[in-house]
Amino acid sequence: MTAVQKKRPTSVTVIGWIFIAGAILMILSGGMGFAAFTFMKQTTGGVPPVPENIPGQLRVMKFVFQHFELIAMVQVAFAIFVIIASIQFLRLRRWARIALEVVAWLGLVYLVGFGIVWVVSWIGITSNIHLTEGTVGPSPKFNMVGAIMGSVVTVFWAVPLVVIIIFLRGKTIRRAL
Repeated sequence: MTAVQKKRPTSVTVIGWIFIAGAILMILSGGMGFAAFTFMKQTTGGVPPVPENIPGQLRVMKFVFQHFELIAMVQVAFAIFVIIASIQFLRLRRWARIALEVVAWLGLVYLVGFGIVWVVSWIGITSNIHLTEGTVGPSPKFNMVGAIMGSVVTVFWAVPLVVIIIFLRGKTIRRAL
């Protein structure tokens, strides 16, 4: 400890704890997903096959399903790193600000990418619903509502990340660290 103790800005405390809470949720979801996937594999005798002729929008899900255990372990490891970086951020370590900013940017890129995939997939899947003859299919409004909802949800989760990035790059936090 130095003779002069730095005062931690409220924004550092709030951002640090937001990242810790998010990382804990990542660990829980990754761990529970891993356990559920392992249980499913044990009860079914392996990973159920995924049809080769699935629509393009679902090919990403096929990849995720085939490599779920690895993805879950990477998610937990990444979350542990975020917790370590967050604790160091709360201790006003300079490297931790950079680490959390990179994590926030990665989260923003992931979120926007997922939002785009969602909207494109929604429109693609709902536009190609095969119905039996004489049945009324989904209206174009149904396609638009799903696309709009996907966009709204993406923006809803992106705005806090943008605000966090602005604070992490701001003078108050830079001076504190």
